[in-house]
Amino acid sequence: MRALDGLGLAVDHQTTPDELADYLAAVEAFLRRYVAFPSEHEPVAIALWVAHAHMIESLELSPILAVTSAEMRSGKTRVLDCLELLVPEPFRVVIPSEAVVYTILAQRPRPTMLLDEADAIFGPRSAEKYEGLRAILNSGNRRGTPVLRVKLDGKRREVDAFDVFGPKAIAGIGNLPSTVADRSIPIRMKRRTPDEPIAKFRQRTAAAEATEITCTWPVTLVTVVPVPEELNDRAADSWEPLLAVADAAGGSWPMRARLAAVALSSEEETTVSVGMRLLADIHEAFGDEDHLTTADLLHRLHDLDDAPWADWYGSPLSGRGLAKLLGPYRVLPIKRRVRGEQSRGYFRIDFLDAWRRYDLGGGTDGTDGTDAQEATDRPGHWDTPEATGGVSISAEVEEGSVWAPVPAPATVPSVPSVPSVPVVERSVPLDLNDWFTAPLPAAPVGSDTITCSDYPAHRFQHVRDGAGFRCPVCSGVTA
Repeated sequence: MRALDGLGLAVDHQTTPDELADYLAAVEAFLRRYVAFPSEHEPVAIALWVAHAHMIESLELSPILAVTSAEMRSGKTRVLDCLELLVPEPFRVVIPSEAVVYTILAQRPRPTMLLDEADAIFGPRSAEKYEGLRAILNSGNRRGTPVLRVKLDGKRREVDAFDVFGPKAIAGIGNLPSTVADRSIPIRMKRRTPDEPIAKFRQRTAAAEATEITCTWPVTLVTVVPVPEELNDRAADSWEPLLAVADAAGGSWPMRARLAAVALSSEEETTVSVGMRLLADIHEAFGDEDHLTTADLLHRLHDLDDAPWADWYGSPLSGRGLAKLLGPYRVLPIKRRVRGEQSRGYFRIDFLDAWRRYDLGGGTDGTDGTDAQEATDRPGHWDTPEATGGVSISAEVEEGSVWAPVPAPATVPSVPSVPSVPVVERSVPLDLNDWFTAPLPAAPVGSDTITCSDYPAHRFQHVRDGAGFRCPVCSGVTA
């Protein structure tokens, strides 16, 4: 019986593991002949990526090959020169328009996109102009996300779906946009030293050599393969097709592929976004403090060594800029009377969730959120040092007491009115002096559960008071 290739065409031969291993070895040798790589892992990754490009029709995901360097003359363009001779249907471009990219990527046979000079596209002055191209790169690494465009057929409008899935390689100086880099196999090139000789690249000679590197496709792949634990979820998705190719080749390729994956894409190399850098620096700035005014927090951020906040786009980071950067993390400045003085600032407790989720300052690693929740679910406790990073906001309550703090609801439930619930007297002064060290009471069991509108950290059961709910901590009323 004849096998079917990725296009559904009958072929008379199914590639054996030895043939695939020989092909990968030949591609690796060809790359090493003309390019000086920083380590042994880069040519392994590129050879597997070239093989995956030939098998793209049988894959659901295609990682971007991101060839970057800190300086020019580091071998990036030479890598693309070699790839152009090795990949199927090469489509090499510099600064293309969005329309050119999605039109050509939708052609069949499916092309392999080789994008050079990416720094001219994603630089600070031009990045906004090419947001559409970045969106194509982000969505085009996974099958089933087409680009939709409207075309006019006389007076009738029709929607065309352009399939932009396919292998793509990008080369440029500096860092790629984080969303693109997160979907990529990173190849970080360095300028070669005098003791790293390579052959002179001549197009005609290299092309003749590349024609001798062949493999009879298709190859049977097992798409669910073991992935190193050191890779995060996105990196594991990117490497899975390449590891499947390595496992199909057998021999030393499975081990070499996984070593390359860990070396090139492990957690230690994860790009830190501006927001994550700010959260980490705020964690350092807070120290043991529970509250900082906006002015004090900015002053501490500006004084941090090697931090960008003292010269943020030509001037020190302002209070408005700080609030804008923290907005996506749902951390906002609050105007409150603290220690007898009216001030606008930030409370440590408001950062705990973000620090825990992004692995800043302890807590979970972002994939298992059970530890802190289990701490708050223990009977007789609202918070513990394990749950809040050392900040105590309430007193311990005896188990079985009529007062029972409860975890914050995911949403405000719709519940019927509870009549005849007495108003709870506050034990904390209205000005909230030293609110973070005083024991905080809770509402009686059976009250409607809602979150304080004045201060979201007061996640207690509120007492129904007339037309609204009264917070037992600060007496704030929510309609």
